Amino acid sequence: MLDSFYISSIGMRAHSTQIDTISNNVANLNTTGFKRGIVSFSSLSATDSVRAAADAARAMAALGSLRGGGVTTQLAYSMAAGALTPTNAPLDVAINGNGFIEVTRADGSPAYTRAGSLMVNAQGMLATRNGDVLAAKIAIPPDMQSVSIAPDGHVYAVTASSATQIDLGQIDLVSFANPSGMQAAGGTLYVPGLDSGDPRPGAPNTDGLGTLQSGYLESSNVDMTSELTTLMLAQRGFELNSRVVQAADQMLQTVNSLYR
Repeated sequence: MLDSFYISSIGMRAHSTQIDTISNNVANLNTTGFKRGIVSFSSLSATDSVRAAADAARAMAALGSLRGGGVTTQLAYSMAAGALTPTNAPLDVAINGNGFIEVTRADGSPAYTRAGSLMVNAQGMLATRNGDVLAAKIAIPPDMQSVSIAPDGHVYAVTASSATQIDLGQIDLVSFANPSGMQAAGGTLYVPGLDSGDPRPGAPNTDGLGTLQSGYLESSNVDMTSELTTLMLAQRGFELNSRVVQAADQMLQTVNSLYR
């Protein structure tokens, strides 16, 4: 009977994690380049339950479970492409196909994103709207009059001192063997996870990488209908597990009353 409390509490935490993930997905429905999180469930054996137990009492409860110890959750991300939305802004760029744009965060560590809303920061470097500088280290001339990004990633500018286009550098893309295994690093940034594989940089339109489409942004890949359906199932799962706890509590009360 004590197993019922422990296993059901694991189920409630698992469904709570799923509800939190869905809430985050819905909140980022209109966030450029956002990738929806997906919570998957797998069986947790009695042995795993003992290892994961926070104290001796829980370990003893888990030992009594002969057929299993509940469920465990794993969070992954759907890297399916979102719709491309035209903006006509020359520094907005969407990835048409596979790949991520590598950026350098404030602490100097690399991260990867598909949110291509770019700007020129105070130091004259091409950066994302969140202030992360592109790993390509592309400097924009202060007397720039126009700028364009080609499908192959090359950035061109026309300055007041030059009537012809100047090649400022190339934005490379980075691929992963299993992009769904990447970990969120805040906002629309992702970093390699244990199952993602190592980053593999390359020029756009080579080695299976996509191309860059200037004047467009990639929308979030969150589907509201799917999220609401999954939310209802997660809420029902949480309620069912809570009812098991209530039923077990009532049974314990009945047993205790037999000794009075």
